[in-house]
Amino acid sequence: MNFWVQLKARATAAKSEMRPIDFMLLAVLCALQYPLWFGAGSWLNVGELHHQLESKQVVLKKLEDRNNRLAAQVTSLQTGDRAVEELARRHLGMVSKGEIFVWVIPAKENAAHLQSTSTQIS
Repeated sequence: MNFWVQLKARATAAKSEMRPIDFMLLAVLCALQYPLWFGAGSWLNVGELHHQLESKQVVLKKLEDRNNRLAAQVTSLQTGDRAVEELARRHLGMVSKGEIFVWVIPAKENAAHLQSTSTQIS
């Protein structure tokens, strides 16, 4: 029984006095934890960087798709004349020999066009 009493007395004496080594270990622990929570590589910063990475990957995917479409168009223009002819027809209004060009104006535009021309005449 005497052993337990002595052990309890030693434990309370050790708890009551904070030794300098305990304080130093606590200070080192806090110093090591600071960058983890508040530094450049902190948990909050890493989460924000992951969010930015995901948004950049979405933009990158869109740009890769655009580049693939442009590469296919360049290949088509380099290998065949039909793509060049199609672009010339669409953008420059090219008409080949023996073709007749017909321009169809939709009804809404036609009514607006007729109204504007009648106001110009009078």
